[in-house]
Amino acid sequence: MRKLFFLILFFPCTLYAFWPISWELDNEKRFFGPLVSYQKENNTTHLTIRPFLFSYDSGNGGVYQYLYPLGKSSKEKSYFVPIYLSKEFEGEEDTAFTLFFYGKSKRGNYFGFFPIYGKAYNRFGKDDLGFFMWPLYSYSSAEGATKTNIIWPFFGYYSGTEEGFKMWPLYGIRKKKGVKTTSFFLWPFFIKEEKDLDTDEPVDAFHAFPFYMKKTSKTKASYSVMWPIFSYARDDEKRKWDILWPIFSWKEGEETKGYSFFPLISYDKKGKDYTFNLLWPLYKESEWYVRDDRYFQRRILLINRYIEDDRGTFFNIWPFFEYRRKHETSTFFFPSILPIRDAGFDDIVRPLFTLYEQRKKGDKNITNFLYGFYTKEEEDNNWKRRFAFLLELKKENGKFGFELLSGLFGIDSKGVKLFYIPFKNRTEEQGER
Repeated sequence: MRKLFFLILFFPCTLYAFWPISWELDNEKRFFGPLVSYQKENNTTHLTIRPFLFSYDSGNGGVYQYLYPLGKSSKEKSYFVPIYLSKEFEGEEDTAFTLFFYGKSKRGNYFGFFPIYGKAYNRFGKDDLGFFMWPLYSYSSAEGATKTNIIWPFFGYYSGTEEGFKMWPLYGIRKKKGVKTTSFFLWPFFIKEEKDLDTDEPVDAFHAFPFYMKKTSKTKASYSVMWPIFSYARDDEKRKWDILWPIFSWKEGEETKGYSFFPLISYDKKGKDYTFNLLWPLYKESEWYVRDDRYFQRRILLINRYIEDDRGTFFNIWPFFEYRRKHETSTFFFPSILPIRDAGFDDIVRPLFTLYEQRKKGDKNITNFLYGFYTKEEEDNNWKRRFAFLLELKKENGKFGFELLSGLFGIDSKGVKLFYIPFKNRTEEQGER
C-alpha cells in the first residue's frame, strides 16, 4: 500500500507537471518552485538555476552567467569579478587572472605579473605600456609621446613628441610643441595650462586653488574666486553664476535658462531638454531628446521612478510593485524589492522575490501567483488555469477539459486520463492517422 502511495505521488513528476516539484508556464518548464527553469524553443536552449545565480543560453554561441552579476562567459568576453577577465576583438586577445595577464595584439604577444614585470599593447588607452617592480619603474606611450615614471607618482619625464619632467607634488612641466603646455607647482594648488594651440580655439587656464581660477578661449570663459563662494562661466550660448555652490545658481541664454536654490528647488532647461528638482531628493523630473527620440524620467525619493525611453515605459513604487510596457508587451511584478532594469537580473534573481506576476504580449495573457501555486494562461479564446497539483481547467478550440491531481484523472477533447495514462478517443486517433 505504501509503495502504491509513493508511486501515485511521485510518478507524475517524471512525466507531467506536479507542483511545486515540476510545473510549466508559457512553454517553460520549472522545477522546485522558482528555483530552476528550462526552455527549448526554435533550436535555442535556456536554463536557469537560481540558487547558484546561474543561467545558460545557447544563442550567440553560448552565454553563461554564474554567481550573477560577478561572472559571465560568452564567445567574445568572459569575466569573474574581480579575479578573471578575457576578451577577443578583431583578432586581438587579452586575458587577466588576478595579477597575471597575457594577450595578443597586432603588434605582438605580451604578458606580465603585477607588480614584478609586465608589458602590454593597446590597453588602458595606451599604445604601449610596461613596468618593472612597480612603482619603481613604469612607462606608457600614446601618439608618439612616452611617459616614464620613477617611483610613481613622485618622479617622471616625457620624451618623443612631448618633453618635460615632474617632481610631484613640488613642480612639473609637460610640453608638446605647438599643441599644449601644462605645469604645476605644489599640486593641486597652482596649475597653469595652455592647450589646443594648433586650433582656432586655443585655451588658457590658471588655477590658484581655491583662491582664484580661470579658463578662457575665444568663445568661452570661466572664473572662480574663493571657490565655492563665487563662480562665473560664459560661452556663445549662455552665462552662469554660482554662489556658495551648489546652493545658489543662475543661468541664462538664448535657448538656455535655469536656477538653483539647493536643496529646495532647481530648474535647468536647454532647448527641449529640461531637469526640475523639488526638495531634492524628494522629487526629480527630466526630459531630453536624442535626435527625434523622446526620453522622460520622474523620480520620488530616487528609487520610485516613472520612465519613458528606448526600452519602453517603466513605473515602480518601492517595494510594492513594478510595471513595464513596450508596444504590445507589458509586465507587472509584486513585490519589487530591487527595481533593477536588467535582463540578467530579471531572469536569474527577480523570480526568487516575486510573489505575483502578470505578463501580456499581444493576445496572450499569463498570470503566476506564489511561484506557480496558481497560474493562468490565455490566448485568443483558449485558456488554462492551474491550482497547484490539485486541479487544472482549460478551454481549447471551444471545448472544455479538466485534470485532477496533475493527471490522476482528467477529461478533455482529446480523451481521458486515468492514473496519468492518456486514452485517446477514436476521433483523435483517426485525426492522427
